[in-house]
Amino acid sequence: MTRLPLSRSGRTALEVATRAAEEAGSLLLDQMYRERQLSYKEGRANIVTEADMAAEKEIIGLLQHEYPDHNILSEESPRIANGSQYTWVIDPMDGTNNYAYGIPHFSVALALVGDEEVLLGVTYDPVRKEVFAADRGGVARLNGQPIAVAERTSVEHAFIGCDMGYEPEAGARVLDIVRATWPRMAGLRVMGSAVLGLAYVACGRLDGYIHPSLYPWDLAGGILLVQEAGGVVTGWEGEPVGISSKRVVAGSKAIQPQLLGLVRGEYQPGLESA
Repeated sequence: MTRLPLSRSGRTALEVATRAAEEAGSLLLDQMYRERQLSYKEGRANIVTEADMAAEKEIIGLLQHEYPDHNILSEESPRIANGSQYTWVIDPMDGTNNYAYGIPHFSVALALVGDEEVLLGVTYDPVRKEVFAADRGGVARLNGQPIAVAERTSVEHAFIGCDMGYEPEAGARVLDIVRATWPRMAGLRVMGSAVLGLAYVACGRLDGYIHPSLYPWDLAGGILLVQEAGGVVTGWEGEPVGISSKRVVAGSKAIQPQLLGLVRGEYQPGLESA
């Protein structure tokens, strides 16, 4: 387990991240069914709500109190650069479209990165009160209990999650992948939250997750969650990923080669053991 600096209040970085995520999640729940205004960032589907901004302000305020010298990279605000080796990467609400339309499937995500390596990650689902957490060299946990990726070894028996992102051509590619495979799998879910998609791979609810166009705040904590739960996250060509990667595939070590075959258009059902 990587040793990280304590906060000004004496809490560990994981404790601080968990508290920040839970407080932001509580705020999101409180505002969920209020009348709201939507703003559009890029295109007709990439929206931001007042709740996103309020949750982000809550998180940044807490982090700056506990770790005033750390850098902060967040989805909705300019980067805060303090020259530190540590950077907090924040998604104050992943699944904003779900949230805006009243679908209770969204999350808050924080990660701490040191010199480009993800050191800890926290994903919080405020609806289900679920905290997914991991630190490097430790154990991935859900509400304090160890979790692990699923043990299924065949795409034909797998439950797979995906999202299309906001880039039309990339999203169309995901639909092509699904069309080529369906219905030769156990099930498919379009998540609407990449952060929860990766968390669900880590705890075995999904066997795999595919996304064509991610951002650091979507990905940073999820990489570590899946890895510490015994799984693998790669690019679509099987290359290693970092927080700036875009196209990712996540799954167990056993099923990952088949998932990569799917995205390459090379997967042939029935050849899992070949």
